[in-house]
Amino acid sequence: MLRRAGFEVEIAGTGAAAAEAAKLRRPDLALLDYELPDMDGLEVLELFKGGADRPQFPVLILTGARYSSGDQVVGIERGAADYLVKGLDNQVLLAHIKAKLREANARPTRLRRGRLMLDASSGQAWLDDHRLDLDRKPFLVLYHLALEEGTTLSRDELLRRVWDSGYEKFERSVDQAVYSLRQAIGEPGWVETVHGFGYRFVSHR
Repeated sequence: MLRRAGFEVEIAGTGAAAAEAAKLRRPDLALLDYELPDMDGLEVLELFKGGADRPQFPVLILTGARYSSGDQVVGIERGAADYLVKGLDNQVLLAHIKAKLREANARPTRLRRGRLMLDASSGQAWLDDHRLDLDRKPFLVLYHLALEEGTTLSRDELLRRVWDSGYEKFERSVDQAVYSLRQAIGEPGWVETVHGFGYRFVSHR
């Protein structure tokens, strides 16, 4: 189906083979089965990350059994770009793939805003020459805010981009992530609160 859609496809039968193939030639995107002969999908995801915060390419996990909301949350928290249940329509799967490729191609890997440098491939940020101690979610919130400097992003929008969720019960997670990134930066004014709506990034020279 993917080849008919114009994609070049490489298949690996085991997690180890997939990790080795990704090292030799980084893919634009990976479809990762959760259940493999030698390891599970989350273990392969860690190999793809290679010690970084997330893989340098989007990884879509496919599963036929591990599809509870808890499994999905864990997969996305561990760095998957999407978590899909087997059996979905081919055109829907293709739409997910194209959307993730568009996102990956549209966003710069390295982003400089004033004295702040963000590296999306490694999930690391620096203020001047000091590397900031940021977990994945606070980093991604900072990245998306910095990406649209001067624009106010609502909590709902940040939830959709960072948590792949729009559930109101997760709104507190956005506030906690902003608190963490502010603590890591250690200077006021980089991320402004727009009361009753969301947050806005302002760079400092």
